[in-house]
Amino acid sequence: MTITCDICAESFKTAQGLAGHKRLRHGTHGLAGELGVALTNKQLHRKVLQRLGEKLADRLAEGILEAHGQEILDLYLDELSRQGMDLRSLGRPGKVRAIIVAAGESDRLLPLTEDKPECLLEVGDRTILGRELENLRACGIDDIVVVRGYRGDQIRYPAIRYYDNSEYESTGILRSLFHARGEMDDEFVFCYADILYTKEVLELLLRDRSDIALVVDTEWEGHYSQRHQHPVSQAELVRVEGDRVTRIGRDVVSPREAHGEFIGLAKFSRKGAQALKTIHEWALQNYADGAFHTSPSVDTASFTDLVQELIDQGYPVHHVDIRGSWAEIDTVEDYDRVSKHLHAILKMD
Repeated sequence: MTITCDICAESFKTAQGLAGHKRLRHGTHGLAGELGVALTNKQLHRKVLQRLGEKLADRLAEGILEAHGQEILDLYLDELSRQGMDLRSLGRPGKVRAIIVAAGESDRLLPLTEDKPECLLEVGDRTILGRELENLRACGIDDIVVVRGYRGDQIRYPAIRYYDNSEYESTGILRSLFHARGEMDDEFVFCYADILYTKEVLELLLRDRSDIALVVDTEWEGHYSQRHQHPVSQAELVRVEGDRVTRIGRDVVSPREAHGEFIGLAKFSRKGAQALKTIHEWALQNYADGAFHTSPSVDTASFTDLVQELIDQGYPVHHVDIRGSWAEIDTVEDYDRVSKHLHAILKMD
C-alpha cells in the first residue's frame, strides 16, 4: 500500500516518508518566507538551522535568497559599515575634487581685464568661471577649490575654498597650483580658468580610469586659422605613442607631429596626485637654480612643464581625445570671436 502526496502526486510507502517529502519539497519556500522576514529583523537563531538536515538547509538557503536576497545583503552591508568597512562604495565613482587656477593677470586681454580677473569676463550671460562651476556641479563635483591672484578679491563665489598667490606677477601657473597642495590628497580635476568647454567633455574625462589623464583636442588646427594674436607656437601641443603622451608643451612639438592640443583640463587619481606632488618636490630640489623645461625656473613654470617631467621619469600620462567643443580665451580677439560664436564653437544647440 502506498500513500500519495496531495500536492505533486508522488507516492510513498510510509506516512513518515510523505511528511519528510512535504517538508523538503513543498514546505521550503513557505518556511523561507517566514525565516526571511525573521532574518531581516535579525531574529534568526542558529538553533533553527542546527535542527535542519543538510539537504533542507541548502533548499532553505535558496528559498531565502530568492525571496529576501536584497534585504539580507543590505543588512549585511549595514553591519559591515558599522564595523568600519564600507563595501557599498566599491564600484561607485569616488568623490572628485576640482582645483581651478585663476591667478594670472592676462595682459593680452587688456583693457577688458583692467579692473577684473579674466575668469570674471562675461561670455553670453555668464562669466567664464561661472560656466566652469556650472559644468563641474552638473557632473557631481561640488568640492571645488580656486587659486586666486590678480584682482582675486573679486572672485567670491559661495561654497568654494580659496587660496591666494600674492606673488602671481612673478610666478607661473605651477606655483599657483601648489598653493593648493593640501587639496591633492585624493582624486582631483585640474582646470585652467580661461577655458570654456561642454559638460560632455568633462564627463568623458571623468569616465577615464587612468592615474593621469589630459584632455586633448585632435581638431586643434581649425582654431588657429582665426587666431592672429595667439600663434600656434603658444599652443600646448601634444605628441603621443598609442594611448600615452610622450611630449607636451609650448613650442616643443611641431604642428606636423602633434596629435592634438592640451586644452587645460586634466584628472589625477589618488596615485596620480601623489606622483604629481612627489615630482614637484623633486623638481624644487633639483632645479633650484636653473631652467625647468620650457621655463626659466620651477617658480615660473607652466603646468605642462611638470607633466613633461612626470613623463620623463616614467610615469604614464594618458590622453582623452575630443574634437572641438571647447574654447580658450587668451586675447581680446579670442574674447570677441567666442562671444560672437559661442554656440557654434561649443557645438551647443
